[in-house]
Amino acid sequence: MKKLITVFIIAAMLLLAVACTGGNAAPQGDFTKADMGIKIGDTTYSIRTDSAPLIEALGPDYEYSYVVSCVYDGDDKTYEYDGIVVSTVPVDGKDIIEMITITSDNYTTLRGITVGATLDDIVAAYGDKYFDDGYITYTYDNDPENYNTERLQFELDDSGKVATIYIYSPSY
Repeated sequence: MKKLITVFIIAAMLLLAVACTGGNAAPQGDFTKADMGIKIGDTTYSIRTDSAPLIEALGPDYEYSYVVSCVYDGDDKTYEYDGIVVSTVPVDGKDIIEMITITSDNYTTLRGITVGATLDDIVAAYGDKYFDDGYITYTYDNDPENYNTERLQFELDDSGKVATIYIYSPSY
C-alpha cells in the first residue's frame, strides 16, 4: 500500500510540475509572433527587442561589424558568434534585433528545431502552413508576396536537413 501511495504522490508531483511550466512552454498551434526568437537557458530573446540582453547572454566572443543604416539614424550592427549571428538596427537609441541566424545545433528555435532537423521535424513543430521560396518559410499570413512580415525560414541542405535557420523581421 505504501508503494502505491508513493507512486501516486510522485505522479501528482510530475503533473503539477508540467502544469506549472506554462510560461516556459514552447508555442503551440499556428506560427505566431511568439515564435520569433530563441531561448538561451531560461530566457527567451525575441526579434524587435533590445539586443543588449541577448548579446550579454551570448558573451563577448564575437566578431563585430557595422554599416550606416539605410532605414534608421545610426548603424546597423552584426554580432557574429560561432553558430549564431545577431543582426541589429538602431531604433530610439537602442540596437533592436532584426535577425537571428542559426548555423549550429547549439541553438534552437522556440519550438525546438535546430540545424540537422528534417522537414518532417519542422512540420511536426510548426504545421504545414508554410511555403517554399527556396526556404521552408513561415509567416503570419502565409503570403509569399508579403515581404513586410516577419519570417521564420529554414534552409535545407542537399540531404534534406536544416543547414541554416533565419528568424527575421524586416525594417521597412
